[in-house]
Amino acid sequence: MKICIFGEPRAVHLQRIVPGLAARGLDVHFVCNKPIDVPGATVERFEVPRPGLTHPLRWSARWVRYLKGFLRRFDVCHVHFLFLRDWGFTPEMADDGCLVATPWGSDIVVPEGEDPPTPDHVEKRKALLRSAHLVTAWGPSFARMVSGYAGIEFSDIALLPLGVDLQLFDPSLKAARRAAGDYRVGFFKGFRAVYGPTYLMRAIPTVLEVLPGTRFHLIGDGPQLQRCKELAGAYEVAFSVKWIPYQAYANIPNHLAGWDLTVIPSVSESFGAAALESSAMEVPVVASDVGGLRDTVVHGETGLLVPSKAPEQLADAIITLLQDCAAREWMGRAGREMVERDYDWQEILDRWVDAYRLALDRAAVMV
Repeated sequence: MKICIFGEPRAVHLQRIVPGLAARGLDVHFVCNKPIDVPGATVERFEVPRPGLTHPLRWSARWVRYLKGFLRRFDVCHVHFLFLRDWGFTPEMADDGCLVATPWGSDIVVPEGEDPPTPDHVEKRKALLRSAHLVTAWGPSFARMVSGYAGIEFSDIALLPLGVDLQLFDPSLKAARRAAGDYRVGFFKGFRAVYGPTYLMRAIPTVLEVLPGTRFHLIGDGPQLQRCKELAGAYEVAFSVKWIPYQAYANIPNHLAGWDLTVIPSVSESFGAAALESSAMEVPVVASDVGGLRDTVVHGETGLLVPSKAPEQLADAIITLLQDCAAREWMGRAGREMVERDYDWQEILDRWVDAYRLALDRAAVMV
């Protein structure tokens, strides 16, 4: 099966999906704006041909012909992250091949602190979702949002979550237990408003009042990093915070291995892969009760869910788990069991292959 994927090759999840599909015998071609080597795939820069003797048409016509060429060359064209100004697929093109669409989150729900798309782009995204032979979503909560956004049936959306590499996220890496009161709380979502890092900063003073030995390991970069550092100084908690720069995906388990719990104070989330990665390492999660985090954190079993934008309740949940070592341990084990049962990356890749076959069947019926 020949698959053409349109997306951002620097996206961690696509760097996992593409080699996994190639390992299952699929011929994978990657089209992107800034090509880099992606194991298992041939890579091509997205570039509409310039006008000339072989391409005499106007810009818009050349763009259409260019995209239709992919639909005719490959069994399936799979569009990830629906910023249509970069791709330009239209419902009329769907008849030329098999089209799969996978929204990621911010292309459907505008993240806090970021500019919304134009009404024209919104309508184009909805049209693409309605015309695709198959739409996929990471989990049921996000699928319901996509269903309402595009006006398509929830039951027609394939649920293909972002699973976890169970060998990479290995709880045997976990550090030896430290002395009581010496706690490590981690955050690795990055410093964007949508991930709520300032709410975590506002929760830290309350945690330290009760558990002064707690230390916070915050990983990543982003536009709110400096603001968070300023808050740490203003609240006089800078001594408790370790600022860790952006880490390669393969290094995240080494950090999780030293944490007692992970905090995900997001304002919105389409899924919650970070929660699953923490659970795979037997690290319980305190997360906002929003979107896909409701699918990936089982309240009272693998962690605790709290209202978003509520630093006091966030702090209370952190304190509750840090003070209960037994609860952290059984939540950690329950989390690992859940990931092994429902989110094994190898099994999910098999489901991706099945989804492409389903899309081809639907395309054949619609011809």
